[in-house]
Amino acid sequence: MTSQEAETILEDAAAKIGEHFDAVQILASWNEDGMPMIAKRGVGNWYARQGMAHEFITSDIAQDAAIQIAEKLNQKPEDGDDWKHEST
Repeated sequence: MTSQEAETILEDAAAKIGEHFDAVQILASWNEDGMPMIAKRGVGNWYARQGMAHEFITSDIAQDAAIQIAEKLNQKPEDGDDWKHEST
């Protein structure tokens, strides 16, 4: 698929979805000759689309951090307090 083909597909999809929603932002990626490619299209309120994209990224970061914290807390031994003095 060429970049132009991808952009056309996304433009059509964003327009169709945009008939039902105030703001739509679509991100897509694919490999072309071993190279990662990306295309993005959106319709509607630009500020809302920016906010949705920002929230998408920050919520993934927060979720990853929560998982890492939970894993670290689950590593403490049940006996003694030595785990409190471990350096990270």
